[in-house]
Amino acid sequence: MLDFLRDFFDSSSPMMRIVFSFSLILLAPRLFERFKLPGVLALIFVGVLFGPRGFHLFSENGQVLMMFALLGKLLLLFFSGLDIEFDILKKNLKKSLLVAAFAFTLPAIAGITVELAFGYSIMTSVMIGILFSSHSVIGYPILTKLGLAKEESVAVTIGATAITDISSLIVFAICLPIHTTGFLIGPFLLQILYVIVFIPAALYGFNWWGKTTFKHLGEDSSQQMIFLLLVVGISAGVAELLHIESIVGAFLAGLAVSSTLPNVNVRKQLDTMGNTLFIPAFFISLGVLIDPVIVIQTMKEHLLLVIAVVAAVVITKFLSAWLAGAKFGYSTKHRILMGSLMLPQVSSTLAVALVAYESVNYAGENLIDEALLNSILVLMVVSAIVGTVITDQVGERIAASQKKYES
Repeated sequence: MLDFLRDFFDSSSPMMRIVFSFSLILLAPRLFERFKLPGVLALIFVGVLFGPRGFHLFSENGQVLMMFALLGKLLLLFFSGLDIEFDILKKNLKKSLLVAAFAFTLPAIAGITVELAFGYSIMTSVMIGILFSSHSVIGYPILTKLGLAKEESVAVTIGATAITDISSLIVFAICLPIHTTGFLIGPFLLQILYVIVFIPAALYGFNWWGKTTFKHLGEDSSQQMIFLLLVVGISAGVAELLHIESIVGAFLAGLAVSSTLPNVNVRKQLDTMGNTLFIPAFFISLGVLIDPVIVIQTMKEHLLLVIAVVAAVVITKFLSAWLAGAKFGYSTKHRILMGSLMLPQVSSTLAVALVAYESVNYAGENLIDEALLNSILVLMVVSAIVGTVITDQVGERIAASQKKYES
């Protein structure tokens, strides 16, 4: 039966593949939501089930899927920036910095401690600490749907995400050349300079460009949308040229142009296009990368390592949210929501892990070995599931309590 389905999808025409893909994007989230599970999780499951280890509808190296997924990842962070008003971010900057301090430091310490306990080198342990300190806010579409995207706790967490990602990438820029060629002060200082220059340049440069351009484009919302996509691509591209994660550039671009949009129609159109094509493709691509056989095998052969890796991230992310939320006077629900947003370790974590795995020193040693890479893959699966489920459930409770209070 499995071979028949594989042959069927392998021999399907491009048009039939499009039909199957849209059918899955439409039906799978609705099915999961009936069982009180997030629709985002359904799309990841679709990627696993219909990927190269399943029914062969999606290819791991499929250019169309990967291109759509890349833009979906960028739009996800761009929308996060759009939903945060610049004045509100400046108002909450101190809070975001405190959340980022906890969310970066505690997981990094836990990662270093766990890997040293399992006999890994200091450099490898620091690398894992960097991986643990970053996170991806894949639960953001759930909060947008619930009308909670502009909650202060959410805005603070999104701001902290940008800060932790930038910080982890700076440390990663230090560790990688030290492992491969030894420590060089020049490239290290240059990378710090890139970050210091890029952040204000992106924020104020795209803000000015947005105000200027929208005045000339008039009321043509289609051209306005194309301009916004251009801004996302340029900001992400420049970030990559400076060895900064592209999602950081997309987030800063959204933040910069959030106050320049002439009307809500262009945002609605971009939302519709992004949530119809690109963002679902991003979540499906995450599932395509997951090999269930390897995940199960790693859990059997390195169970203690897997448990330690997963437990370290889960405990420290929620602890960070709890400590920061208590400082700000947030309710228990909002603290849990912050923790669930900071928990998922997906796209950027996996990307950095793959780079680290492929980095070899003069002795032929990888920065992280296969067992550790597969443990991170398990972490990606568990953190994505747990994070999105908790975000969905707690978000619904917060939204329900707000509606009750308003009525």
